[in-house]
Parts: sequence; C-alpha cells; structure tokens
Amino acid sequence: MERNVSQRALSRWAGALVLSCALGLAFFATPSFGYTTKSPEVVRMVERAMVFLKSAKHEKPGGMALIGLALLKNKENDPKMVEAAEMIAQRAREKSPLFDIYSTGLSIIYLSSYNPGRYAAELDTLLEMLQKKQKPHGGWGYDSLETGDTSMTQYGVLGIWEAKQAGHKVPQKVVDHVADWLLKTQDPSGAWGYQGRIAKDYKLLPQTEVRHSLAAAGLGSLYICADLCGMTPEISHGNDGRPAALREIRQREPERRAKQKVDTSADLGMIRAAQGRGDGWIAKNYTIQPQMEVLYYMYALERYSSFRELAEGRAHQDPAKVEGPKWYNDGVNYLRKTQRKDGSWFAAGQCGNEVNTAFGALFLLRSTRKSIRESQGLGDGTLIGGIGVPKAGKEVLGADGQVRTKTLLGPYAAMEAAMSQQKAEDLTAAVEQFEQLKGKGSNLLTSEHQRQFRALTSNPSPEKRMAAIKMLVFTGNLNNIPTLILALDDKDPDVVLTARDGLRRLTRRFGGFGLPDNPTLEERRRAIEQWKAWYLSIRPDTEF
Repeated sequence: MERNVSQRALSRWAGALVLSCALGLAFFATPSFGYTTKSPEVVRMVERAMVFLKSAKHEKPGGMALIGLALLKNKENDPKMVEAAEMIAQRAREKSPLFDIYSTGLSIIYLSSYNPGRYAAELDTLLEMLQKKQKPHGGWGYDSLETGDTSMTQYGVLGIWEAKQAGHKVPQKVVDHVADWLLKTQDPSGAWGYQGRIAKDYKLLPQTEVRHSLAAAGLGSLYICADLCGMTPEISHGNDGRPAALREIRQREPERRAKQKVDTSADLGMIRAAQGRGDGWIAKNYTIQPQMEVLYYMYALERYSSFRELAEGRAHQDPAKVEGPKWYNDGVNYLRKTQRKDGSWFAAGQCGNEVNTAFGALFLLRSTRKSIRESQGLGDGTLIGGIGVPKAGKEVLGADGQVRTKTLLGPYAAMEAAMSQQKAEDLTAAVEQFEQLKGKGSNLLTSEHQRQFRALTSNPSPEKRMAAIKMLVFTGNLNNIPTLILALDDKDPDVVLTARDGLRRLTRRFGGFGLPDNPTLEERRRAIEQWKAWYLSIRPDTEF
C-alpha cells in the first residue's frame, strides 16, 4: 500500500466521518438512565454467569480461553483459570491440530492477559503459528480455502494486540498485511462479509453474507490495526482527583508513546476512510438483537466500540462509573431477559452455552475497555495471574439476592493499604506476605500498582526500592526488565542484588551474566551492558 495519505482517501474519509458522526450521536448517546459495569443488575448477572463458568469445560483451547478470560476479567481467583491456562500451554507445546485460527487467537489473548511471563514460551509458539497461517492476501481463514474469513481474522488481530501489550514482538508487516486485506474486503455499504472477496486497486466489491456480527468483527479489527499502526492520539488522563504525583505515574508508558512513530506501510488515509464508512453502517443499521449470532455479535460490538472510543479519546472514561451508551444499555436489558436459571445464556446453533455465556459476561464487564484502560495505565486493572485488587472491596451477590461489598483481607488488602501510604515498613511487610503465597497466584499485580512500583525504584528509601523490585518481578511482565537492569546501578548493594536475582528469575536465565555477590563497579557496569544487549536482541526498539 502507499504510505502517503492520498487526497482522495482523505476526502472520502471526511464525507464518511460527517455521516458517521451524525448517526453515531444516537449510537453512543447516554439516555436519561443507563447502566454501569457496577450496576446491581449487571453485577447480579455476572456473578450468576461466573458460577456457571466455574464448572464449565470445553474441548477446544479457544473455548477454554474464553471461559478463563471471562473469569479473569471479573477478577476471580478460581482453579478453572489455571486449568484453562495449563490446557492451552500443553496443547501449544504439542502444537496440537486443535489450534485453528479461533483457538490460536483466543489462546494468545488469554495467556497474554493471564500471565505472559510464565507462559512466554507458549505465547511465542502460538504467535509463530498465527503468523505462519496468515494467508498471502493478509487475512486468516480455513486451511482448505484460499479466502480470508472475517470472523476468524478478528481473533488473530486482537491476539496480536494483546500480545504486544504484554511485551511480545510481532512484525509490523503482519499488521500492515491484515489491514490491507480489511481495506480490500470492505463492502461498498461499509460493512464486511464472511469470506472476503478481494477488490483490485481498492475499488470496493460487494461482499457475501454481510451481517451485523461480521460488520462489527471487520470494523473492530480495522480499529485495532489503526492503533497498531500508531494512529491513536496521545491520551490525556486529565485531573481525575488524584495527587499530582500519582497522575504523573499514570501517564503512558514510553513504549506505548513510541507507537506514534510506527514504521508502517499502511495507507492511514484509506484506513480512516474505511473507518468512516464502517461507523456509518453500524449507526444506520444498529440493533442489539440481529437475526444471527447474538452473543457472538455483542462481544464483537463491545470490542469495536471500545477501540473506537480509544481512537476518539474517550478511553479514560471508567465504565464502572460512567453510565453506558445506548448499545450497552440495550445489551444489558437483552441479557437480563435471556439469562437462564443456571446463569448461562443459550442461543440455538451458536457456539454452545459455555462460549455464549463467556461472550455475555465479557460484554457486561466491558472486557475490551478494561484491556485498553490497563494498556493506558488507567483503572484498577486486572491482575496478571487473575486476582483483582479492588479499591475498597468487591461487590458480591448474597444468598438472598442482595448485592453487598465483601471486605478485602490478607496480603492483597495489606498491599492496597501499603500502596496508599507508601511507608517503607508497610511495603516490606506486604511484600513478605506475598512471598509466603508462592505457587498460589501471588505473582500478580494490578497495572496501576505496577506503574507505581516502577516509580518507587527511584525512591530515596532503599527499602522501598527493594520492595518495588520484588513486586515487579512477581508480575512476570517482561516490560519491567529495563527497570531492573537500571537498578543494577543502584548505590545500595542490597538493591543491586535484589535486582540481579529478580532479573534471573523473571528471564529464567538463572546464571544471569555472572554478577557476584560483592561486585566491583566495573563488574556491575559490564553486567548492565550485557543485560541491555540481551534485551535489545529480543526488543530492538527499546530505549534505555
């Protein structure tokens, strides 16, 4: 594709944008009454769905990934989440034929969200499988067909996005290639069909089986590609009532800002024009209950809407506090009417109850919006291994049907209190409690706290610096490695050794680069350079 933005494409985009903005006012408008993700009705439905999912099973990795993801996004701590991760990891090590595109993409999404550090090797295997299965035209689809499948492609695209947020590298040409396919398979109406017919010279061709679920799938994928091509504007978090120091900590990560300088071959003007056409189709043809694939469609609709909100600078709005737009409120009302007594959702001939229930829960939880907010350092986040740390407690559904707040106890409450006060002795004690829970999911942190811990590695107190380094290691997040490398230059010898041991544990390079217990200044400098060179070999775009 041409890299320069063409005047014709910009003109088409401008016209489509006017139409989509006019129609989109109703689509995104908040009525006089709206739901949030914490509305009692929503909490009640989600809790009932969780009960069903905790006893659910699925024979395919993709189905287990969806079950695990729904539990993860609700900040559950359930063995089912470990079961899902281990089943996926084992199948990945075997390179099982069960990994069709659906299962490959969904498995990448789940492992990237659940614990990308622990399952780094398996994620690399799945990403390699996904890249090998990308067809010459850029889409993904059935092995037996030459065409790309819009339904499958959406999960490949989202998988790439989630993996990149977790620190895994995916060649930009993979993103550019699928973006090109999406541009060439858009219907003239602005929607997408099932098996994409490829247009020559980007002159749109009528597509087959155009319907709501595929329109949301194709358009959501294009918005994700736009973000991966660096088209998302810088987010201003604004004054959210927090102290200035915390607001600064919550700014975008350096690697996130660098996305604005992506070296892409994609024609950004054509992407904008296609987005405008797609937005117009969704607004003009909007319904929450299409004739086919209702639950599957609702999850795709939430994903598209979330990435559109990101592109339009509205990702800072917390869905737990801000009432939902019309499409969310309509979805809540539909799900209230259709949830079964066992907590599941049923749709004849559509994926099975387990998958449909996961789709319904992910819609109610605004799961994609959560992922986006975490990537931006907003919100209380989802723990990398699956346990949430709410601000004051968690709403639960009692036996009498009433929603109550459950008080947090143990190491998670201790860490929450320690982070609010940031006293050295409290942080040290909280870290010790986490260390005692090894093997029980203790290596988990919210994305918000992760950024605060990175900042604490520069604190004047060596006790705080050591506590922060230990917790960064617990996350299993490879993005923390540069912070640990720089900590090898700390003036306190105990901090240096804590960083050294943390690097070895996080990278599984247990010999490290030979830094001894009493290193000289020269030995430390040599180790820093060796660690930097190693990290740059797997993340060449890193800036120290």
